[in-house]
Amino acid sequence: MRILRIVFFTLTLVLLSAPGAWAHARLVRAEPKSGAEVAKAPNQVELWFNELLEEGFNTVTVFPVADLAAEKKTNFVKGKPVVDPRDHTHLTIQLAPLRPGEYIIEWRVLSRDGHSAPGRSKFTVRAS
Repeated sequence: MRILRIVFFTLTLVLLSAPGAWAHARLVRAEPKSGAEVAKAPNQVELWFNELLEEGFNTVTVFPVADLAAEKKTNFVKGKPVVDPRDHTHLTIQLAPLRPGEYIIEWRVLSRDGHSAPGRSKFTVRAS
């Protein structure tokens, strides 16, 4: 009986200490930062995640907060998101010129473990 308890206890510890196999990529940091007020409109958005990303399966949109409920949003993204070849947790997307106002960054990324994860962040461009 004692050996059975030891085996059960050991298995429980192993399972509880194992890293999450079903985790999704979570945003670690962003430029512009979530909730930031910037004086100058950014010409790109940079996103860093806690997992390695696949190239070619990621989407990013940047649109005015006023378009949040709209069926068709004004997307200020130019081109496709690019995974940094030196840091596969880093995603960059170029932007068209932004006017003062509040914007939402919305993304869906695919991590190398095959899991897709969405997210959203907001920033404000101040009037000069």
